[in-house]
Amino acid sequence: MVRAMLSALALVGAAPAAAQDVAALGWLSGSWQGSGTMFGQPSEARLEARPALGGRFVELSYRAGGFEGRAFYRPAEDGSWRATWFDNRGMSFPIAAELAGRTLTADWGSAETERGRTIYRLTEDGRLHVSDSVLRPDGSHREFAAHILARAD
Repeated sequence: MVRAMLSALALVGAAPAAAQDVAALGWLSGSWQGSGTMFGQPSEARLEARPALGGRFVELSYRAGGFEGRAFYRPAEDGSWRATWFDNRGMSFPIAAELAGRTLTADWGSAETERGRTIYRLTEDGRLHVSDSVLRPDGSHREFAAHILARAD
């Protein structure tokens, strides 16, 4: 009984550290909207980022045209970020991401799905640049979507 209580207290004590790590993406929090292109066509996009599940994750909800997806990011022990993506195509795949200042670079997918990269970059003028690319067989990336978003909240 005492051991179970101590384990529970240890978990509660760990929550603030996890929340501090999640706070590293605070610059991305909020609602964003703007325009750009998707597959060469004009497109409107919306991104919402917020703490989720007791502050242990950052939830990103993204919509561009008829496409919609959601990911739950969490900090990893090595300083990187991990997430799982779900979208309205019925796809889900892992994400491995790196945070450098106010740029989050997310490499997504697997050999069983598809692979690509999404970059979220907050510029000095307060706009969020979001670019999506797919990984080609030769290892290069081909951009298929790019949007410039402004805070909507």
